Amino acid sequence: MARKTGQCLHGAVTFTAVVGDTIQACHCVQCQRWTGGGPYFAVAIENLEMPGAESMRDHHASERGERTVCGTCGSTIYWKMQGKAPQILAAGLLDDQSGMRVTEEIFVDYRPSWIPAFGGARQSAEADEMAKLDAYLASQST
Repeated sequence: MARKTGQCLHGAVTFTAVVGDTIQACHCVQCQRWTGGGPYFAVAIENLEMPGAESMRDHHASERGERTVCGTCGSTIYWKMQGKAPQILAAGLLDDQSGMRVTEEIFVDYRPSWIPAFGGARQSAEADEMAKLDAYLASQST
């Protein structure tokens, strides 16, 4: 993981974070609509510093998830569990995306037929992801 910088389309939201070099592609229907057709490409982050946070707008997209966009330009920023700090953000916001690769695809049962699978990436369907989410939530309640 390396410290990287990034911003939304117009620069209203800027950030620095420690970022991994792997990308997760989410093909769920909400992500397709949120990004305009393709998957949401997410990178894992730590130590997020985001001085433009006052420009962001949150949307409670489900009973558990929250999607955040720039309120100025509409750029996709991140998805997070409601009430939790973000652990991923949109890969396309990074100033330097070199050396990154898609290593995991989730909700592949919703991947449009016109998008090919990423070679070598782990694949998981909705049922797999919901089981992981249930296990995570159970671990948080103890």
